[in-house]
Amino acid sequence: MSKFFDTPAFLRGKRLEVTGVSKWLDYDTKATLGSKLAVIITEDNTVYPVKDGEVINNKYQPIAVKVRKTDLNVPVGAVVELISPTGTVYGQYHNQLSITADDVKVISAPKG
Repeated sequence: MSKFFDTPAFLRGKRLEVTGVSKWLDYDTKATLGSKLAVIITEDNTVYPVKDGEVINNKYQPIAVKVRKTDLNVPVGAVVELISPTGTVYGQYHNQLSITADDVKVISAPKG
């Protein structure tokens, strides 16, 4: 069972850096559906509530982003913004996140 996730609110204040780009394949048919970006959160300026004295932050968390474009050309190390991202939380403990986006905008090129 999955549930709605407010993806734009989650991504607000976060910087995403690309660590890899691959084909997004249908699990059953192996047909190409688009591209899959591996990104990490390199900056997280979100203010989270402190719970039981524990400070929460998503910095360095990896995220897989599925984009329905097969010709996506984004270099590893680029900082990106997701265009029209949507997310779904799933899993037994609602701890798995699936994000899709219409496109990806490169904010800054890889340092290098």
